[in-house]
Amino acid sequence: MKNLVKIAAAGLMSFNFVSYASADGALKDAGFSLEGIETPEVSAPAAAVDQAAQDLDLFRYFGYGVAPAAAELGAEKGLKGINDVVFSINLETVKNAYLKPNVSFTTGQGTKVHVSGSKASNCPNGGNSCADKDKFFLVLTTSRNESYFVRGTEIINWGILYSGSKTVTIDGEKFVVKIKANASTPENSMLEIKGPRGMALNTSLKSVGDGVASKGVDVKLGKNYKLAYGNEIVQGPQGARFTDKTLVLLIPFPVVDATSYYIFKTDEIKPSGVTFPSFERGYGFKLNGGKLDIYRL
Repeated sequence: MKNLVKIAAAGLMSFNFVSYASADGALKDAGFSLEGIETPEVSAPAAAVDQAAQDLDLFRYFGYGVAPAAAELGAEKGLKGINDVVFSINLETVKNAYLKPNVSFTTGQGTKVHVSGSKASNCPNGGNSCADKDKFFLVLTTSRNESYFVRGTEIINWGILYSGSKTVTIDGEKFVVKIKANASTPENSMLEIKGPRGMALNTSLKSVGDGVASKGVDVKLGKNYKLAYGNEIVQGPQGARFTDKTLVLLIPFPVVDATSYYIFKTDEIKPSGVTFPSFERGYGFKLNGGKLDIYRL
C-alpha cells in the first residue's frame, strides 16, 4: 500500500503545474495521505531556460565591434612614414562591396538577391545600451542595389521560446526569413528563406559570415585582416537605414568565432595622419581624396 501511495504521489507531482498541496489534497480525497513521506525538492528549470535564452547569441561569429579612439600625429611624425606605406586603396572602389557576397537567391523575375550580415551603430531604441546581438541585421541587397534589413533577433526559432520570422516583399513576391538556432554551435544555425516556389535559400550563418569577409580586401599588419568599407547603419523603432557616414572595418582573417573586429570612422582619419593606439601600435592612417594609406611610423 505504501508503494502505491508513493507511486500516486510521484505521478501527481511530476506535472510542473501541480503543487505539493494540491497533490496531498487529491490523495486525501482518495483515502491516502502524504504525511510522513519524504518528497524530493523540485528544481526550477524555468530559471535555467530563461538564462539560456538570454545568453543565446547566434551572431557572435560575426564578431564584436570595437571602435579604437584616434590620436592625431604631429606634422613631422605624421609624415615620417609616408614612404613606408604598407597598404593603400581608393575606398570608393570597394564601397559596400560586402553587401553582395556569393550567398544569394533569385526571384521569379530573375532578380539576384545577395544576403549579408552587418551590425548597426546603435540599439533598437536609438540608444547605445544593449547587447551586441541586438545590433545585428541580415541585409538582403538586390542587383538593383535595393537593401532590405531584417533584425536578427526577430527571426530566431529555438524550442518553445523563440518562434520568429520576417516577410520581405521583392519583385511582388513574399519571402519569409527564419533562423533555425543551434544553441551549442551558433555559427551552424541555419538561415532559411522561403518564397512562393519553396525554399529559396538554406545556408548556415557561418557561410553568411564567411561570404561577407571574402568580399573584403587583404591587409597585412601585425595580423592579417580583411578591409571592408561602407555606409554606417543605424536603427530605431521603425527599423534600420544607411546614413551618409562611412566606416572602414578591419576584420581579423581567417574569421574566428566571437573575435573582435575594428571600426574606424572615416571622418576621424585626417589627411595629416592619425594613429589608433588601442588597435595596433606603430601604424599611421591617412585619408586624402578618398585614398586610404596605412604606413609605419
